[in-house]
Amino acid sequence: MTNSKKTSFISLIFVLISIGFTFISISSLTEANNTAGDRFYFLRKQGFWILISLFAFYFFSKIKLELVKKFSAMFYFLSLVCLILVLIPGFSNPILGARRWLNLGIFSFQPSELLKLSSVIYFANLFSQESKKNLTNLLIYLIGPFFLIVLEPNLSTAILVFAISISMFYLSGGKIMPIFTICASFTILAFILVITSPYRLNRLQTLINPEQSESSYHSNQIILSLSSGGFFGKGFANSDQKYRFLPKISTDSILAIIGEEMGFLGTITIISIYAYLIVYLLKISSLIKDQFSSLIMAGTTCWIGFQALINIAAIANIIPLTGVPLPFISYGGSSLVTLMIAIGLTYNAEKKYRLLIYSDYDQKDSAHRHSSHPSLRTHSTASTRLKN
Repeated sequence: MTNSKKTSFISLIFVLISIGFTFISISSLTEANNTAGDRFYFLRKQGFWILISLFAFYFFSKIKLELVKKFSAMFYFLSLVCLILVLIPGFSNPILGARRWLNLGIFSFQPSELLKLSSVIYFANLFSQESKKNLTNLLIYLIGPFFLIVLEPNLSTAILVFAISISMFYLSGGKIMPIFTICASFTILAFILVITSPYRLNRLQTLINPEQSESSYHSNQIILSLSSGGFFGKGFANSDQKYRFLPKISTDSILAIIGEEMGFLGTITIISIYAYLIVYLLKISSLIKDQFSSLIMAGTTCWIGFQALINIAAIANIIPLTGVPLPFISYGGSSLVTLMIAIGLTYNAEKKYRLLIYSDYDQKDSAHRHSSHPSLRTHSTASTRLKN
């Protein structure tokens, strides 16, 4: 495999970040002026977070993965403490009835985004140990943060964390039937949480009957933006919706603006980039012999894939609007920085095992499958599942 292919996924990450910054720069001016009194407010802040995220990527692409593994539990429990603090008045300010931002004075961040990162790292460590790779440990370390995020309330992010964790358990070699049972149980629980919460139920009713719902304005404007773009779009910076009609332009609705200006062709290009990243990274993760490193890459891939899927499905009006950002594109520092830390660790793992990955793997894999060494047999099982 050529060197360009080795680094192509990093190039695509930077392409997505550039697309996001470009469309935030042309779409958020009116929104920023109305909300902050400064047309360039969102643009400056996003530029700052991009710089921080690039530094974070560089640092974690160089750090020893053994050190990350050593402190994974500490990092995970720190994120749980932050999730608890954000629910305590005085540590966070309620926004639209929700407590999701932890205020540290100089800046604020979302503990739920930190939990996504710490969950990937911690579960990669946990499931790379054969003695701890079981359903009991999965539930013990998943149920607590799940309900803490639900209490914010932020059910969509709680479901996302659940999907990432359960996928990592499966890819590490977890049995399918217990996973199916857990998924069914959490689906029933999520349904109960929806029908017992007025605002969640209202979102579901908006999805089912948009014409009869009073809260369907946002979703209707998104659909109008996408449909008015046609196949080729109205042209760069020519969106009409972004000036008055479409709320939350730089976060929830950024893909709708891209669809309006770049059309179906631009939207499908972005979706294709995500699809390529997911397939490529899952394939590479199956070739890494160290299961901790392999699961770091697989967990990061699931994070990107599920988060992009939820955002795209919400924009396409397939599921209720959720507020889950589009990875690397939507405005927001918490999401971008934590994702870039995960990408740094992913690149770190690929770089560490690059000679193994891009050598004649078929012969090595055959030797691993017939080896009596326990770690190699474990890797063979995970690799087979990832490839399947």
